[in-house]
Amino acid sequence: MTRSLAVSISRFRTAILSAAISLLVLVPSSRVGAAPVSPSPAVRGPERSLGDVAPVAGVRASRAPALSTTDTITVFHADFETFSSPGNEGGWTHVDKSGTPTAWHIAPTVACQGNAFWAGLIDSTWTGDPDRHGYDNNWVQTLTNYVDLTGASSPVKLGFKHRLNLEPGFDFGYVQVNDPEVDDWITLASFTGKIPSSGVCDTFSVQIPDSIIAKGPVVRFRFLLTTDVQGSSADGLYPDGEGWSVDNVTVRAGAADLRFFDDMEAGTGTWSVSTFPSVGDFWRVTNAGNTQQLCNSNTSKAWTPIEPLTGNLVPRIDDQLISPRVATNGADQVFLAFDVYRNLPFGGCFYYGLGVRSKQPGLPWSNWIDPTGLLYYGSENEWLRQSVSLASAAGADSVQVRFEIKDYGAILCDGVSSAPGTLLYFDNVDIRVLGLAGPSLATSESSLMNDTFKTTTFLGNDNFNTPRGDSTTVRVGASQGLKLAQFWYSLNGAPFTSTPLVPVGAAAPDIYYGDVPAGAYPRGTQLRYYFSATDSTNAVATLPVDVPSHYFTASILPGTYTPTGACPTDSARVLYVNAFAGPDATTGVDQGLAALGVRYDRFDVNSASAGLGNTPGGGDPANNGVFWPGVSAATLATMYSAIIWDVGERSQLTLSAQDQALLTAWLGTSGKNRGLILAGDNLAYDLTTNGADTGTFLSCTVGATFGRDIWETAPQDSLLPTLTGASGTRIASEPFPLNGGCPNLNRFDAFSVSACAGSGGRAWLRYPNTLMAGTERRAALAGTDSARVVMLGFSLAGIPSAARRNLLLWRTLVEEMETPYCTTPTSVELSEGVPAAPDRIDSPAPNPFNPSTVIRFTVGRPGRVRVTVYNVAGARVRVLVDAPLPPGEHSVRWDGKDDRGRDVGSAAYFIHMDTAEGSRSRKAVLLR
Repeated sequence: MTRSLAVSISRFRTAILSAAISLLVLVPSSRVGAAPVSPSPAVRGPERSLGDVAPVAGVRASRAPALSTTDTITVFHADFETFSSPGNEGGWTHVDKSGTPTAWHIAPTVACQGNAFWAGLIDSTWTGDPDRHGYDNNWVQTLTNYVDLTGASSPVKLGFKHRLNLEPGFDFGYVQVNDPEVDDWITLASFTGKIPSSGVCDTFSVQIPDSIIAKGPVVRFRFLLTTDVQGSSADGLYPDGEGWSVDNVTVRAGAADLRFFDDMEAGTGTWSVSTFPSVGDFWRVTNAGNTQQLCNSNTSKAWTPIEPLTGNLVPRIDDQLISPRVATNGADQVFLAFDVYRNLPFGGCFYYGLGVRSKQPGLPWSNWIDPTGLLYYGSENEWLRQSVSLASAAGADSVQVRFEIKDYGAILCDGVSSAPGTLLYFDNVDIRVLGLAGPSLATSESSLMNDTFKTTTFLGNDNFNTPRGDSTTVRVGASQGLKLAQFWYSLNGAPFTSTPLVPVGAAAPDIYYGDVPAGAYPRGTQLRYYFSATDSTNAVATLPVDVPSHYFTASILPGTYTPTGACPTDSARVLYVNAFAGPDATTGVDQGLAALGVRYDRFDVNSASAGLGNTPGGGDPANNGVFWPGVSAATLATMYSAIIWDVGERSQLTLSAQDQALLTAWLGTSGKNRGLILAGDNLAYDLTTNGADTGTFLSCTVGATFGRDIWETAPQDSLLPTLTGASGTRIASEPFPLNGGCPNLNRFDAFSVSACAGSGGRAWLRYPNTLMAGTERRAALAGTDSARVVMLGFSLAGIPSAARRNLLLWRTLVEEMETPYCTTPTSVELSEGVPAAPDRIDSPAPNPFNPSTVIRFTVGRPGRVRVTVYNVAGARVRVLVDAPLPPGEHSVRWDGKDDRGRDVGSAAYFIHMDTAEGSRSRKAVLLR
């Protein structure tokens, strides 16, 4: 899969490195990632004007009056096919920002007495600072000299007077000496904030280590000023920030041997200062012909900042690419989307960022701001689609967007960056607007109510909860004025009842919360709920948007069932933990379990990738933030004889320490056979490479050892490997095709049997190159009970054929783990001569979706099949399949485009399948 990591970067330069390295040092460079930069705490001062660009022809200058809550309109699209550089660039502009002024200079401006070396500037545009004294962001300014210490006696001290006023904790001054053996600078002292706290100047001295002097008589020393990446006192935003002034520098050996003195009154002398001239503007439109294409082809024209002769980025590059002015007509929501191809390894220290500025009616252009606060990197060598909400552009009549590529080596990578092999292309830039004439509602998985096991009352009065507390929250917007906001709920199929949504308060005026009535609800209780909002014009919005076809749900586990002869209790035998598709999606696993006749409970993990902890194992009690109570192993043991835990394709936060402890304890509980299936591309990767494994969970509880997270030889996996059952197993020689997916590849984990598993460990599935795709550990419990653990290096959704997936579950869950089934299986290849399955089309997954969804369908007999997308008015949108197909399982992906390749808007659509047996339809909801 494509990894996506976000690493919080502190504004302390050293903390940036330690935080980033601690989380990313073990991540392969072939993975996508984003290195966030702390957002600016204040709006930046005025920047130099980039010039207005004429509006795009044909775009109305007035606000569009008829946009509905689901209309997404593309107001700007550029594929650059007709562009050429230079001279025909469609109104795009670009600028080189790599030149940095030489800040250290001799002046009396901020001196101690007479003249001093000052790292600072006077800029008349810095209106935030009364005296216009200040310094800029992204500075790495050095003032260097040397001293001959031949025969000097210890101690040797470097002394000076200085005056420093830097934004505390953001910008720093360092005193350093050079180690000639490694040609590296050793910090002797560092300063930040205001020195002195009162008065004009302070006197400071520090000893030069004898170990440095012993390496050579001539010792180089320097004063280094570093400033934050963004948000510091640049442009006079920090009124007291005057930079750093150094005066009366001395180097004294012993008590009276003065080896160096300079009061800066006689000029620069032997001092040298850093200089950073501009390296050039390299943006140009060119054919993206040297990109490696694993999934798709894009050899069209694109913007790139790479240097044509070397084919790489240039050290110290800081180039900005600015779009034309785009009219957005006062839309309430504005979005930027673009394709990016990048080979920017994290350690290379070349990152790109985004910017936006907007023009509100009757006002000048705003300052440029970063809409995400992130720096992006990644070396996927694959085209990716990136989408960004431009929240600051709400209500604006025009916007401009900016792409910036910069070498951050001097700031974030200890002065070292690596240009060889770097690549960056941008293509297919779209700016879209979403009109919200009526009210709007928005929520996230983390604020929805969760499935939970019946526990004592948790954080309030009932068992339905979000990890953030005893309610569900929703964001409500109403530009025309909010008239009514309601929370609607239904328990166990009863009619829906409403209760007013309650505003959180002035601190978050658009956040509302709702809850079911107080009560300790018994196990098996099912909750359905949705939200509605009405504005002053009586326009109504609901969430989900397709109510009553679809509602949010939650349940109290274990569930309750009608006893049968095969299953005489009212409890499920299998717990399916869905940590992959989210609580609102239909998965192939639960469809397969139903087809196998297995009675199961489904526990949905909300916001799994955020690590909010609402898994059966619960949260970390030591965590001062979100905590979710876990279920006990004893409770699980009395209910379930098998657990399927599918973590999908996440690269981290797959199994917490609490989850691992729960599973280990549950497996060891006697009283019935235990069977555990762990499935997930990168599950073993997370346990091993990310260090998430606790104790001997992977090696002894599971019985596996991580090999690598790419089963085939790099750089290109086979996208469609066919697994085979390992020799000696119930699935020996059975084929199980996998689909690695596009455009983001799933790089399936490969592993081996651990020594801890002993004779009870064996291969369960193998890749075509014979590496293990699945392992099994067999262990005996008390009496005749046994435990079986099967670990899969892929998500169960990676098997596109429902028949093959169901067969794997049957052979593993029912036969190998001896989990009883309650009804007659209807979808398992158990014998020959099974009559043809009826034609069927499954609900698209995910649904709702953005940007794509997969439609799986079954053909009972060979013949021509047509799968078509229609809008609610009955007009044809897209033909997905129109061809003769053999009987069996098939799937097709819809990317949200029409037959002409254009993105369609947010709305409900119908997926229609026509075969010789008749027609069938499913509904899909696209949310842009």
